[in-house]
Amino acid sequence: MAKVYYDQDADLNLLKDKAIAIIGYGIQGRGQSLCLRDSGCRVIVSELADTPNFEQAKTDGFIPVSADEAAKGADIIQILTQDHVQAKVYKESIKPNLKKGKALCFSHGFNIRFKQIKPPKNVDVFMVAPKGPGALVRKMYEEDKGVPCLLAVFQDATGQAKQLGLAYAKAIGGTRAGVIETTFDEETETDLFGEQT
Repeated sequence: MAKVYYDQDADLNLLKDKAIAIIGYGIQGRGQSLCLRDSGCRVIVSELADTPNFEQAKTDGFIPVSADEAAKGADIIQILTQDHVQAKVYKESIKPNLKKGKALCFSHGFNIRFKQIKPPKNVDVFMVAPKGPGALVRKMYEEDKGVPCLLAVFQDATGQAKQLGLAYAKAIGGTRAGVIETTFDEETETDLFGEQT
């Protein structure tokens, strides 16, 4: 039986002194950034200059920066670019800025599952995957509800990866609806299977 976590299982205080970089201000990036900010988190948004998403981030009150700058200034780096560009962004902008104790976060396991991204051993790697589009994540959050999320830990360097993941899920409203524990492999394979069928 899968373990399900709710609000009482997650501690937002774990994010209090941490900066969270959102790499990619698309559908999930926007929804998660706004919810994180409203939950009291310090959010650094990264988006390509002169794009509609860049302008949207500015309209929403963020000052978007490069992926390199965001990764450098963040404790938790959430990669929300499209799957096929994540490895390139990681190698060029994120990997050089990873230090012991930082955390990598994903909302889909593809690039870890298929070893397109190979994180160093001294960082936490976890996934918080809302089971709905970013606009719904935001809408439900604003209604004091939430979208159920999947939580997986790939690497626990600090001993707190799972607790960090639960805190992140709470900050985007996921623990209001329930957070189901899984693995990167299971999430990726069931997601791909679902897309194909």
